[in-house]
This record gives sequence, C-alpha cells and structure tokens, in this order.
Amino acid sequence: MPDDNLTAEEKDVIGELGNISMGSAATALSAILGQKVEITVPRVEVINREEVINLFPEEHIIVKVHYQEGLEGDNLLLIKEEDARALVSLMMGGTEVGEALGEMELSALGEAMNQMMGSAATSMSEFLKRKISISPPEVVGEEVRSAEEKWLEEQKDDRLVEVFFHLVVDGIINSNMIQLLPFSFSKVMVSSLTAEKEKAVSSQKENVIVETPREKKEVKAQSVEFAEFKRKEEAPSQVNIDLIMDVNLPLVVELGRTKLSIQEILDLGVGSIVELDKLAGEPADLYINDVLFARGEVVVIEENFGVRITEIVSPGERVKTLKEARM
Repeated sequence: MPDDNLTAEEKDVIGELGNISMGSAATALSAILGQKVEITVPRVEVINREEVINLFPEEHIIVKVHYQEGLEGDNLLLIKEEDARALVSLMMGGTEVGEALGEMELSALGEAMNQMMGSAATSMSEFLKRKISISPPEVVGEEVRSAEEKWLEEQKDDRLVEVFFHLVVDGIINSNMIQLLPFSFSKVMVSSLTAEKEKAVSSQKENVIVETPREKKEVKAQSVEFAEFKRKEEAPSQVNIDLIMDVNLPLVVELGRTKLSIQEILDLGVGSIVELDKLAGEPADLYINDVLFARGEVVVIEENFGVRITEIVSPGERVKTLKEARM
C-alpha cells in the first residue's frame, strides 16, 4: 500500500512548523501595515488534487513560493481577493483600491508577500537547523483558475497537504487563507525535523552520567584550613592594536532622514523634492557600522564633497543611538 497519508504525529509536526513560520510572517506583515496581525495555529489535512478547486469558491489570488535551497519544490498560498485589496489599501496609506488589482497593486502585494515568506523561511531555517531560501514569490491575480490548474499539473503527487490558517488584521480583516504543499515536500520537512529531534535526544543520552551504588564507609570530618592569599597587583596585558589596523569599516555620512508611504514613493519622479528632518546648516551625522560616531560639516574639496569633523560623539550617546537603532 503506498504511503500517501500522514500520521497524527506528522500532521502535528507540519502544524508546529507552520505555526512558527507563519508567526514570523505575521510579525513581518504587522511591521509593513502598522497594524496588529494574528495568524492562528493551522489545521493540517491531506487532500486529493481534485479537491483544490472547491477549497476557495470565492474570488481569490494565488502566491507561488519556490523553495530553492534546503527544501526543493513549490508551495501555493491562496488569499481572498477582498483581503488582498484590504492589504494593498493599508500599504498605500488607506488609498481606495478598485475591484481589479492592477500592476501597481500586485507589485505592492508581491513585496509584502516577499517580506512575509522570507521571514517564514528564516524561521524554518532555525527550526530545521539548515539553510532555507526562497525565490521572490509570484503573485497571480488574473486567470487564477488556469494558473492553479497549471500548478497542479506540474506536481508529481496525486495528494496534497492543505494547511488552513485564520488571518486577523486588527479591525480590518477577519478571514482565512490556505497553503498547499506537495505531499513529498511535506514528507521531507517532517523527516528533516524528526532527524534533528532524534539527533538531539541521542546527544542527551550520550551525556547522561550513570552512578552506581557505593558502599557506605565511616568518614571523619575536620575543619579545612586555607592558606592566606595576598592580592597581587598586575598590570593589564597590552593589546597589539596593530593587528587590526588594516580592517575596513563602512563609513556613512547622513544628511537627514524622512519616512514616505508607498504611494508617496510611487509618486516621485525627476525633479521631485524630498524634505529631510534636518535644517539647512545643521551638522551631518557620521556612522561607522551603523553606530553614530561623529558629526561634521559638509565641505567641497576640488570637485568632491567631504566632511570636516566638528564633534566626536561621547560613548554614552553612542550606546543610546545603538539602542534606538535596534528597537
């Protein structure tokens, strides 16, 4: 009898992996939208490929995700079209989106999916203890049924694994989305994770110390006398800083910053002016390895720009800016 089903334990493993990866995807989507995003613990089922057409009777789009390293194969993500429009509207600052998603809207949605699935792949890498990488997801918003049928024809498996998620975007979306995995792809995921768990258990067993019973002997106890120690002052060892003198570090000069919505970025063109958060004449910031190091004034040296350093930032301020960068 062919092994074309999953045990309850295997479904739990896929669900656990889906929960972790989509949790990371939800965090990435939340950062993009500026809204609280929740993706619930998934439900995992094995279905025949003929059942796919009945999974989403509503109008929907599909997102093709191709795994190119660590795991090989394609996944399909099914999202309702009305949910896709709501996501794009949020990304574009609340701009109303028409009934049909145009090229610009699909491009914005593709970037969101790229961030989401990239974050999910990173979580899978940590979970499976191997590097997992994907190519940029492909968003299909036109002739979706034809694209689904073509994808199904390309699969070698007669059965697929359906992973059902519930998506909630605070006060805006309360809906479902479905991920389709080739059956063989799912089996490889499960076997990889199972192998890692068995390896960890085996390692723990090797480190177990077995104590054998010992005969009880009468012992005598006495106070311990310690020799007197005297503090010895030693000069700290000198570090040879010459060893790192030829190490290259990136130096970045920042004139200022600003934030723009995707719509504002798309509206930029030749001659557009972007207003920064600094006044004319204010000193420019110098960063080394993304840490604020100094400030200075912009000067012209022959035909090149340069910066004359006017202030070295104190260690306390460096720590403060480093913390702010990591928040």
